[in-house]
Amino acid sequence: MGLYRRGSVWWMRFTYKGQQARKSTETINRKLAEKIYCKVVSQIAEGKWFDVDEADQRDFGELAEKYETQVFRELKSYQKNRCYLNQLRDFFGKYRLSNITPALIDDFKQMRKEQGVTSTTINKQLSMLRRMFNLAKKRWMWIKEIPLIEVEPNADNKRTRHLSFKEFYRLLEFCDLWLKDIVIVAAWTGLRRENVVMLRKMQVDLIKKEITVDGAEIKNGEKLRIPIAGPAYEVLAGLMSNDKTNSLYVFRNEEGKPYNPKKVYRLFKKSLECAGIEDFRFHDLRHCFASWNRQAGVDIYTLAELMGHKDTKMTMRYAHITPAHLTKAIGLLEKSYHNSSTKLAHPNKDVVSLSA
Repeated sequence: MGLYRRGSVWWMRFTYKGQQARKSTETINRKLAEKIYCKVVSQIAEGKWFDVDEADQRDFGELAEKYETQVFRELKSYQKNRCYLNQLRDFFGKYRLSNITPALIDDFKQMRKEQGVTSTTINKQLSMLRRMFNLAKKRWMWIKEIPLIEVEPNADNKRTRHLSFKEFYRLLEFCDLWLKDIVIVAAWTGLRRENVVMLRKMQVDLIKKEITVDGAEIKNGEKLRIPIAGPAYEVLAGLMSNDKTNSLYVFRNEEGKPYNPKKVYRLFKKSLECAGIEDFRFHDLRHCFASWNRQAGVDIYTLAELMGHKDTKMTMRYAHITPAHLTKAIGLLEKSYHNSSTKLAHPNKDVVSLSA
């Protein structure tokens, strides 16, 4: 019998019009699956069975719902990118899957452009859309063909923004005391906003001067250990020794509760405006950490470990060398060349001076 399992659901395999066909029985009950299979085989033999294209029966709203409940919610990026899915659902939700064409996708891109959305953001949404259609075809068998989805050209995902020490100190001057502590620790550890704001005391070892973050809280899924630099150590030691709330969290309000990440972002943005600093986000404090370390001479492989990156290519996107440091590097090369040339030009200089 042409029945087989995919997960817990029974699927049937049969021949229709000379071609192999596969279709879900949409049941986990073996006996019911057998009845459905026998009925289909009988209808094919009598010429009464017709292959219904599910793409004509399913709409994008169903696909979005299935994607969100079975796939998207399990991703770490769910909360952050949830708005992308909602925007796709708002635009395509009423359309049957068979009616979503490259022309309609172009209409979506044009609408987003008119809303002032960057090419980078549009491409993130198109990537999500492509993922959804891939699942609809390969896993759920809802469609036979995936519509052409062309990404926007000239979308540069690489940011080169980080603060000089002078800018950083100016920013701190306009931060409230509690926010100032968070900003210092973020910049000197390279941790993401949520990891800093929700940092627990048990993750901080003041004796070893080390922060440990479990893999479940890190983007790449691996445990991260970060040595605590001086400025961050002073903040953490002060907060942990002067806690009267017995809170589990390092950064907490008077009730011992952690600060709301959205509140942190809102007041951080206000502090930037007061300091006259433009084109800077909280996440760019990671760029500061990477760039400051790189300019101090930390090699790219060590920096990748500190930032929790599996690939140094990602680290290179964070670590930026200023023109002044590049000029300094060339100066070192020139000095090395000059010293080498001098030795080659006067190979017996030391011998002559000794004999004299």
